[in-house]
Amino acid sequence: MAEEYDPWHRRLADAERESGIETASGTWYDMVRERIGNVSGLHVIEIGCGRGAFAIELARRGAHVTAVDVSTVAIDLARARAASAGIDIDFRVLDAQDTGLPAATYDLVVSCECLEHVPRPKSMAQELFRLCKPGGRCVLTTPSYMNGFILAWIVSWLRRQPYNSGVGVQPHESFFLFFRVREMLKRAGFLVNDEDSRIFQWLLLPRCDPAKLRVVNFRRAWQNRLARPFGLHFLFDLQRPVSGARA
Repeated sequence: MAEEYDPWHRRLADAERESGIETASGTWYDMVRERIGNVSGLHVIEIGCGRGAFAIELARRGAHVTAVDVSTVAIDLARARAASAGIDIDFRVLDAQDTGLPAATYDLVVSCECLEHVPRPKSMAQELFRLCKPGGRCVLTTPSYMNGFILAWIVSWLRRQPYNSGVGVQPHESFFLFFRVREMLKRAGFLVNDEDSRIFQWLLLPRCDPAKLRVVNFRRAWQNRLARPFGLHFLFDLQRPVSGARA
């Protein structure tokens, strides 16, 4: 799977250079920014760091950052980007399902839109828990398809074709519903402090821009809370218990 993701990251890096956008600009990053608060002095690991933009942002904010991805191309690009910015980050080519890094090391574990792309998401959830210090936090985002995008999945199943989210077919993509992901994370040992979601895709229609049939975020908190189960991008704010936790 690592080799399959190398051309994916080359293509995205080329697109970033052409657009001039090389920052962590996804909706999921905005959600994480709102949650993590001050990270100065914290030992932070990003699982599935891609080409390193968010890891660099965390380091600029004063965190001691380790960042891992299964793609050698992604990590090479991330290292070059960090070196160009004069920022020191420990980038490593590792499997999110089994990093081999020391247990209970990190104050904050971050993973954005990675869980759905590994063959064994339960193993990855257990690895996130293992890496997190007792009392530490994990902030994770992943899609949930209890919304208009379930139509795209139905079409892919009927046609027996890989699912395409609109940005291309990835080497692996899981069909997730938020409550199943929540249960997976709880079984790994995490406490769920809070949840959030963004991009409420009400419908998908042929030859119609999906953005015309969605709400990214509501103005009022009660509206967001009511619509939360139908968000496309789900955030889980997690904590590893101080005691009584699995080793």
